[in-house]
Amino acid sequence: MAPSSLRSHALSLLPSSSSSRIESNPIDETDGQMNAAYWKRRFLVLKEETNTSKKRKGESTPSIGQIGRGIRKIVFICGYIKDLVLEADKHAEFIEDVDGSMDDFDGLTEEQVQELKRDWERSHKALQELCCLLPNFHKKINEGSPEELFEYYSKLQIGANNARSDDLNRIRECLAEWLNHAQPTPSPLLVKERRDNRGLGHDVTGCFLCPAEFEWENLEVRAKLRAGEEGYDWLSSYHAQAFYSNHKADPQRLEDGFLKSALLVKVYKSIFTSPSSAADVADDCESEQENEPAAKAARLSQSRKKATKCNVASRLHMNDKVTPRSVAYAAVLLHYNLQTAERWFEIYGGFDYRALYNEIVDYFEDVPTPAAKERAQNLMDWWTIRVFPGAAVCRQSNTSASRKAMREQCAARV
Repeated sequence: MAPSSLRSHALSLLPSSSSSRIESNPIDETDGQMNAAYWKRRFLVLKEETNTSKKRKGESTPSIGQIGRGIRKIVFICGYIKDLVLEADKHAEFIEDVDGSMDDFDGLTEEQVQELKRDWERSHKALQELCCLLPNFHKKINEGSPEELFEYYSKLQIGANNARSDDLNRIRECLAEWLNHAQPTPSPLLVKERRDNRGLGHDVTGCFLCPAEFEWENLEVRAKLRAGEEGYDWLSSYHAQAFYSNHKADPQRLEDGFLKSALLVKVYKSIFTSPSSAADVADDCESEQENEPAAKAARLSQSRKKATKCNVASRLHMNDKVTPRSVAYAAVLLHYNLQTAERWFEIYGGFDYRALYNEIVDYFEDVPTPAAKERAQNLMDWWTIRVFPGAAVCRQSNTSASRKAMREQCAARV
């Protein structure tokens, strides 16, 4: 837009009296300076609006497959979307009519009934998350024909699975880089391009995979774990050392340090903020930044702002908050990349990754007591501070209550 047309447009925004005064009346030097400053401000504003409008027109609409790339990250790790919707419907039906769902429980033990109901509830929560990620999803599944839904689900599914594969491969390379530069140095070094020299057979990855219930440093125990001897079943435990602070767990206090691993935080940041942001994670991140001054957290956030302003977390509208399902996703990708799998399998080598994911999700969403709920929330806050330190600073600096108190006291004084 030319300066002359910008000026005309800006003139139209002024009251008619002001416009006529400027066009017809003589002005003194002070008024002229003020008007010049006004036109300059208006020109800059209109120029910015024009540039923004052109940028929006140039943006392409994402495909259904692209939209689906966030599903595995923040909704559910594996399975079919259509099955998720059906299970969520089961939960809704059970809430509305308990007696009407009794046929689903025929032949099941009480424990199996509770597990089935929890599966429905977990799927219901996942559907809520999916509707937040895809605002038109609920309308689509309610109004679409079977043929349309089949195509829609298929495209979303492809996008979701492709994104998970991309993340798995990227974390495979990152993990090799991190561990090969750690102490002690792995022998042999981990290969970036594949996972076949990892797993329980490698001393370093085996240590991370070792459950809290076993002492990896004991060579006899280590040999029995590798041999799969009776009583040394590492596949049935979801408390891998890789998930714990300093990568060391207490089998008598499994909750202490759980999901506070520096390696896990690195994986999370590599997925949701940027691979470069993972470099900020200290090896002892449980204590690091625990009482970090707000100014330091703000500087850290500002230093990464330019690099991460269009990161995955922002595209998924996570609003600078870590979520339980995103932590579970990162935990699965960490554990999986310590294994030897060539590609994604829901169950690999006897280890159930859907069950691991559900276990971590339930730690946050299916809490048994108010005290456990508080501990889970504290852990979520711990995560948010480490991944989005700038957001924590913003929440700490809300001064509205302070200003309100001052105004009320001023008004009350005689």
